[in-house]
Amino acid sequence: MIRYPLFWFVTNCLPECYKKCKDESETDEETTAVAIHQTLKQAREQAGFTLEQAAERIGISGASFSRMENGLSKVTMDRLEMLAALYEVSASALVEGSIVTKPSTIDIDRLKLVVEAVQQVVNDLKAQPSPEKMALAVSELYRLEINHIVSNAKADFSPSRHLGVIRAMFL
Repeated sequence: MIRYPLFWFVTNCLPECYKKCKDESETDEETTAVAIHQTLKQAREQAGFTLEQAAERIGISGASFSRMENGLSKVTMDRLEMLAALYEVSASALVEGSIVTKPSTIDIDRLKLVVEAVQQVVNDLKAQPSPEKMALAVSELYRLEINHIVSNAKADFSPSRHLGVIRAMFL
């Protein structure tokens, strides 16, 4: 076994290890930075803001906001938190690139109508479905009704139009 003096190891190996670790660290940091900037633009667009509107809301110029969104300037924690609040997402979602928007009051009200419609069918049939079957019925009815109002812009949200489908699920 060859033994190297500590001096040789410190002067020859450690600088190379340090350089390699530093290079890998910078690459990870750059990758994260790029992902954050891509996510910022996606979140802004999903929230329905123009670049200028978002910039005004957090108190910076449109040019500064554009540089931040394009990865030309860093995003401070304060700005990240302001943007998360503005876009109604969590700051961690912006960092991780996993944007999940909060449902609107309209969505929650619509879901309530769907649950009530499914429950009414279950009560009428005196069925005792499993929680999984109830969840499936609710999600299917919600999907059907959303598809209907998306394809028929003037249609009202009315899950009762699909009750035949739901009855068939519980028979």
